[in-house]
Amino acid sequence: MVTRAKVSAQTRSPEVRGGAISWQGSLDADIVIANAPDPVFVSDLEGKILQANDALSRLLGLRQDEVLEQSLARFISSEETREFTAALRQVVERGAMRNVVLNLRSASGDVIPASLNASAPRGLDGRVIGVIGILRDTRELDKARAYAESLIRNAPDTVFVSDLEGKILQANDAAFALLGFRPTSSSSSRSRGSFPRRRRGRFSPPSGRS
Repeated sequence: MVTRAKVSAQTRSPEVRGGAISWQGSLDADIVIANAPDPVFVSDLEGKILQANDALSRLLGLRQDEVLEQSLARFISSEETREFTAALRQVVERGAMRNVVLNLRSASGDVIPASLNASAPRGLDGRVIGVIGILRDTRELDKARAYAESLIRNAPDTVFVSDLEGKILQANDAAFALLGFRPTSSSSSRSRGSFPRRRRGRFSPPSGRS
């Protein structure tokens, strides 16, 4: 059984009780975790899940008791396990990690791409005692990105995407044909180098000033 974690508006100093993480205070953190729209878990420094919400159980297709006390490594590949272990070390050293990409394996065998953000609560002595992780299912985002890339690739007009410095990050075949570049060279070129000097001002990135 996982010890209930409590959070206070005045104090958020966690401590370890019976192998689980607890906070001193009046506001029940179980409610916060349980009602989070995204999958949330609390783990120890080895990645063993001590607490999880229903959203995580649904994502993995498992009952909550099948998720608790399991290592997150059970749901990812061996290669990603090494990356996850390295990410845990980063949490301990820096206090947080952002947008770590994981491919979770659900009970049905589906591979679920997810983005992991995590932070590290510290005990009263200042030492990191665990990890609070938030997973975000990126399947819909990946579909939207693929659709946008398809629109760019198949557009009849010349289309390119650049960074704020004018470096071309993506371009369609019409752009390659117009500029006379092969895809490998155009994708790493700067748009300014492809236009006459007198016309470059039109393609300058916005300065952000009104």
